Amino acid sequence: MHIEAELDDIHAERLNILLERLQKPLSEVLATAIDAALAKPLTQQEEDVEASPFYQALDAIGFIGCIETDEQLSSTYKEKLDFSIGKL
Repeated sequence: MHIEAELDDIHAERLNILLERLQKPLSEVLATAIDAALAKPLTQQEEDVEASPFYQALDAIGFIGCIETDEQLSSTYKEKLDFSIGKL
């Protein structure tokens, strides 16, 4: 199969790093990456997304959270949430 792709600068650099580390041709590096992605259970992939640095940073500053409330939160959120910290 012939694949043509354009990568952003970050992923292009990461691919170059993999090529250097593995000392293999591009086709073998991509095959290894595909095999590794498919070998990981879906639940593990979901956990990886949840544990991403971006998620962790948002969680650390309190941007992500949850509350137990009724299902009418879309219309009663002002009564349920404390906005004294800042404005939305």
